[in-house]
Amino acid sequence: MNKYILLPVLALTLTLASCDMDKNPYNSIPEDEALMTPTDFTNMSVPLYTSMRSFVGSSYFCTGPDEQSDDFNATVAAGISDLHRWDFNTSLRSGESLYSSCLSMMASANFIIDGYNKCDMSNKNLFTDEAIATVKNVKGEAFFVRAYFLFNLAQFFCADYDESIADEKNSGVSYRTDYYPSSNSATYPARKTLRETYKQITDDLDSALLYVNVAGEQSNYYISVDAVKAMQARVALAMDDYTTAAEKATEVIGTNTYTLAGSVDRLTQMWAGNFDTESILKLSASATSQLSSQTGLQYLPYTSGGTPSYIPTQSVIDLYSDDDYRKSVYFLPLTFQTSTGVVGNVLAFNKYPEKAYPYEATNGYDYARFTIEPKVIRISEMYLIAAEAYAQLAKTDGSYLTKAAQYLNDFKLKRIANYKTETYSSTDRIMTEIRNERHREFLGEGMRLLDLKRWHMGITRGVPQQEDICAMPGADYSTGLTKPADDYHFVWPIPQHEMDTNPQIVQNPGYKFNHLK
Repeated sequence: MNKYILLPVLALTLTLASCDMDKNPYNSIPEDEALMTPTDFTNMSVPLYTSMRSFVGSSYFCTGPDEQSDDFNATVAAGISDLHRWDFNTSLRSGESLYSSCLSMMASANFIIDGYNKCDMSNKNLFTDEAIATVKNVKGEAFFVRAYFLFNLAQFFCADYDESIADEKNSGVSYRTDYYPSSNSATYPARKTLRETYKQITDDLDSALLYVNVAGEQSNYYISVDAVKAMQARVALAMDDYTTAAEKATEVIGTNTYTLAGSVDRLTQMWAGNFDTESILKLSASATSQLSSQTGLQYLPYTSGGTPSYIPTQSVIDLYSDDDYRKSVYFLPLTFQTSTGVVGNVLAFNKYPEKAYPYEATNGYDYARFTIEPKVIRISEMYLIAAEAYAQLAKTDGSYLTKAAQYLNDFKLKRIANYKTETYSSTDRIMTEIRNERHREFLGEGMRLLDLKRWHMGITRGVPQQEDICAMPGADYSTGLTKPADDYHFVWPIPQHEMDTNPQIVQNPGYKFNHLK
């Protein structure tokens, strides 16, 4: 009989259902079950994508950070969450779900990498050249997955990467790079430094490039060479390694494989349909077994006339000119009456439409409403990474300012009708516009909080479209909530469950230190 052992915090997630990962059971892998055949490896690859889809499409990853940041107001239908109030603690549910999901996915990756290293591939009848290429690609996928989820742990649960603090003790996260399930808390890892954490991320992405052999293509449902390089660009930008960020981003752009959507129709098809020329990696959601969470329910009412939970601020809507194609795609006029009798006439957020491609593909399945195929990384991000990296490099070499303007202008030409290319006389001026473009482009994708943290900028919640439909209207929440860049809530707390389980863990500054006695 196979013996099962749970991971220190959670068992290895092999989620084959389609709802949020925190709603699914965490299952373990039999400790005496080895990866022995090419089929074993391909079978183990499936949960990597299944669980990644659940993660990227989840409310805690995709919309939770936006509850906290400056772009949305809670309505009377939602109330005020602890994220929206900025008074959360170690019991933060979004943090618990995100943390445990990342650890579980890293364990899945560790199992595959360890299995590859232990596998006897001497039987050439079984391990043909073609089979070995497939197995190597699975190992590359595992390296990518481990890097992706370790990066997200660092992004949410660590301070922004900075050389001045990179070697501070307990500044990174706690993780393993081997599959070692155990019930002995003495074996659980302490937190690494930021430098150690990010070195592991970059090393894993370098390893992924050695093994992944899937060529890049538009709307790829599988981890490709381009996806790895795009992730390298994202990580390099977070590390202020602007040379690498620019190099990797422009390399992906230079393949000419991916094209920016340059009209309202193309943008609508990208978000509501299945014609997507921008996604470097997205995750399939064309069957009822593949659906992630109904992300759009945060922003759109479930029934006609209902009140949405969150509406965009007037401030963020005003960032878009009338010539901006995104304005009519991202926002939808909505009229409703609240439970207090107030009539709301607003622009609702519509990046996750009620009846997008998954709804069509599943023949109107109700749970497919308000969902899209989760997009892990898009070419639009590469343009904006290239622009920002070159702008930062221009601080020491002014010649890079031209390159920064080139990528920013190329991007804006595809997003704004009748756009006239601009020249920029200073790094400060172009960085302001790059920040504005990231704000416009990634609205509602959970990136705003991390961008503000990376830029060391505080938060001032925007002016409401209609204050009388907001929950607890007033300066504390809807009209002027302001938090400085050094507020400790920019770094999420290590979940209490982890603190209780792992005696080696040190809590982030500002949160109550609490190990079970």
